[in-house]
Amino acid sequence: MLFNGVPATSVTATSTTVAGVTPPGTVGTATVTLVTAFGTVTVPGGFLYV
Repeated sequence: MLFNGVPATSVTATSTTVAGVTPPGTVGTATVTLVTAFGTVTVPGGFLYV
């Protein structure tokens, strides 16, 4: 799991959820990218740093 290209830490996954600790970022939206064995999903603005 990447936030603006920076990997999250302590990432865990089940068949229905993915969780992790976000890396430091600046206030505003971040693009989230999830890379799996089945492909990559990118969500522009999928996370909001406050």
